[in-house]
Amino acid sequence: MNIDDTFRMMRRAIDAGRPAHGYLIVGSVRGAAMDLATRILQTLFCQTGDKPCGSCEGCRRVVQRIETDIHWIFPEKKSRVISADQIRDKLIHEVTQTAFSGGWKAGVIVGADRLNDSSANAFLKTLEEPPEKTLFLLLSDTPQQLLPTIVSRCQRIDLTDVRELSEPWKSRVIETLSSPLWGRPMENLAMATVLFSVLADIKEKAAQMVTGEGKENDKTEEDDEVFDAKVNARYREMRTDFLLTLLRWFRDLLVLQTGGSDALVFNTNKLAVLKERAKRLTLAKAIYNLGAIEELTRQMEKSLSEETILAYAMDRINHGVA
Repeated sequence: MNIDDTFRMMRRAIDAGRPAHGYLIVGSVRGAAMDLATRILQTLFCQTGDKPCGSCEGCRRVVQRIETDIHWIFPEKKSRVISADQIRDKLIHEVTQTAFSGGWKAGVIVGADRLNDSSANAFLKTLEEPPEKTLFLLLSDTPQQLLPTIVSRCQRIDLTDVRELSEPWKSRVIETLSSPLWGRPMENLAMATVLFSVLADIKEKAAQMVTGEGKENDKTEEDDEVFDAKVNARYREMRTDFLLTLLRWFRDLLVLQTGGSDALVFNTNKLAVLKERAKRLTLAKAIYNLGAIEELTRQMEKSLSEETILAYAMDRINHGVA
């Protein structure tokens, strides 16, 4: 669902006084999922008749994350997990108190997939039996990592959040994949080296972003380990978009190899190249290629050399080059 349609559905439920007690919003936690959560919260705390107005004190407090009755939970410290202590002390304890405004209370878990077994189980009882006029919003871009018991007790909203790798990295990746120079083992190794250089640039940018956020929040004395953990967390988010770019390229090849419509192709600016490559692939090879990228994605989550596993993946793939 897109954000506007989803929000209209949510607003009708809130206006009728019948929202679900918990929503799992699947989308970019810094993009669409956060945008929808903000609009929902503004509807709850807006001080005007036309909710949300976006400009009243209540709406501004939501955006600034200073509304007393909204309790935000983010992954913390070096581990970048959400601990059971966080859930108990900063969420459950708070939502079981009387609302300062006398109205709604809300708990927002940003990156809910970072709940571990202990914190998820600590939260589960409250999710099952929430205090009156309490709404929980769980934001995640990898919901498969959540405990099934958490997912089953929330109303799930899958946003049509078209994530894309930022420029200039996206163009570099696509131009690399579409180059006619690849095919033999040494050439595939060169391709992997170019792609790895994109990842290196992304990681450098992640460090710059975290440094900038620290200055804005006056956290210049932050522990080095915590800083490194934040950089790695931000890098993993950006790396997801890199991997998605690879996945879409090989999905396009599979779509065209099986006779799919041009309208189903994501990389339309490279349609001619994709069609030519798809002609040289069998169905088995096109499916195998997609599996290789999916395996690369899984391997990236492990403590392995990214350069090595990227080179291995590119060497396994048949790129459809003459």
